[in-house]
Amino acid sequence: MRQVKLAAASTALVRRGAVLLEDALRTASLPDAPGGRLLVIRQLSLGTIHADRSPAALSLVVEQRVREVARLAVHARSQSAATAQAVYFRDELEPFVLLATRLAQGLPLDDWFWRPAVPGRHPGMSRDDALRLTLASALRTELGHAAAVTLVSELHALGALAPLLGALRWQDGPALARAWWGHLPSRPAPRLPLDDVGPLEQVSEPLQRTLARWARTWGADDARALWLAAVALCTHMPSRVAAPNLPARAWRVLGALQASPTAHLPTPRESLEQAPPKPDTPTATAETAMVPGIAASSHPSVRALSGAPTSDNVTKPLEATPASPAGVTAVPQTRVRPAPADTDEAPGDTGTTPQDARQRDVTEEALPTVAGGLLFLVPMLNALGLGEFLAGHPALSDLGIPERFLCHVAERLGVPPTDPLFRVLQEATAGPLPEPSPFVLPVRFQTGVGARAPFRLVREPTGRCVAFDARTRVPLASTSHGEALPPPFDRCLTTPLAHRLPWDDANLMLRAGLLAVGRVTRRLARMGLRALVLRPGCLVATRTHLDIVFAASQADIRIRRVGLDINPGWVPWLARVIQYHYQYDETGA
Repeated sequence: MRQVKLAAASTALVRRGAVLLEDALRTASLPDAPGGRLLVIRQLSLGTIHADRSPAALSLVVEQRVREVARLAVHARSQSAATAQAVYFRDELEPFVLLATRLAQGLPLDDWFWRPAVPGRHPGMSRDDALRLTLASALRTELGHAAAVTLVSELHALGALAPLLGALRWQDGPALARAWWGHLPSRPAPRLPLDDVGPLEQVSEPLQRTLARWARTWGADDARALWLAAVALCTHMPSRVAAPNLPARAWRVLGALQASPTAHLPTPRESLEQAPPKPDTPTATAETAMVPGIAASSHPSVRALSGAPTSDNVTKPLEATPASPAGVTAVPQTRVRPAPADTDEAPGDTGTTPQDARQRDVTEEALPTVAGGLLFLVPMLNALGLGEFLAGHPALSDLGIPERFLCHVAERLGVPPTDPLFRVLQEATAGPLPEPSPFVLPVRFQTGVGARAPFRLVREPTGRCVAFDARTRVPLASTSHGEALPPPFDRCLTTPLAHRLPWDDANLMLRAGLLAVGRVTRRLARMGLRALVLRPGCLVATRTHLDIVFAASQADIRIRRVGLDINPGWVPWLARVIQYHYQYDETGA
């Protein structure tokens, strides 16, 4: 809220009204609809505030007025948005995509909703400053650096990426890298060998050309080139944003571009005369040239990063959240799902979908699913150490193991293949897993599944060894060619087999996960896996969110007691924000 206007017969009544409104805004349940849509209200009139009423009564008025305004909201690209009482964006990232696109195209940004939608921007800000603020604001959303990946990929598809990259100064590269990884990854010497699968095959050809062009301009060892290479890798698979080996992969991509005969990138060993010109090469030391600038976040915390002078030689800082000037109309912001409105787009805007990134299935509306409880397994998998497992097995993290497991559970429970959850989850499950795929499940998994020593090691004639729990039911590790397993599996009771087990490594992992979530569900929630997963709901899938909407009658005290329906929020290994909603239908059920 930018500004509140209160009028009364006395100063005491104004103060009383301010206290009542402050308490009412704290207790009001503003609508939070699936998909994370952002609503910006131009002005919200609350009528007469009676001094003798409670804040709870006033909060109901606030809720009612917000719902009324939300029903009349139009999309920000609508031609009527400039005069509308409220506008909405499809998600919290869309304001920054639209703003950067309009800045790149030189379109006007005089409409009232841009200022509250992108805090910190003001009419006198230069284009470079505004573009850097756009990137900083995107990084401060719930998606963190995954938001930057989406922003870059969409701007690249719209042909509006060059102005954003041109606005980045040399100080922004180390700042972006530190915000992502906590440090500035140094380039190994000698240069890393190329991946067996080819690092450039993991980046689409249009992005390869863009990366090569800007790395040639900045220099192959510039931190901005490293950051852009990491972003390019994540556009193919967004879940890579949390991969611990992402900097090494980014260096390999830059190394492959440098070795390519069509892309010559300068190195520190080359003279400045041989290197391509760098328009933003610093002319002073870092200590004297650094000024406060672009703000980004190492999700979920927010950090202030270094900045540099803009292209128009203006050295004013870009603050993350500057104070709002006085005299601005009250503009409360909340995420709601507005009623359908006119979606005609203003001239010059485009809704092109990125073609160089992996397409994410978007439902556009709530679609019914019979397996709404499948996403209740997300917090359970977090507790079992799935993130730790993927970090320790980088070769498996790119193969969509989490999505494969969720699809496996749904198939075992008889969910029809036409269910919208299948369509969303099968984005990352194309093709079979390679064999062999050795793995070791983390200690948290062993504890959660109740695996106890003595562990049993089954040795096959092929040399593969599989470690099981004491009852030889839950597979805990697998290795090929007789390689040694880490403790505590190195002290297992060994049983040689004359034939192979009926499961390959992929099926062993899926079997272990299925047994684990079944045991945890029975032990904690006192219910079967089928009862947990097979509950009707509606799925809303956007490029950033997966939301499941249940009828209020579906609320289950057994699920609530163990916290399985607490919103997980940003889930790195799914690269989406997961949320659960309970809503009353028209019958009140």
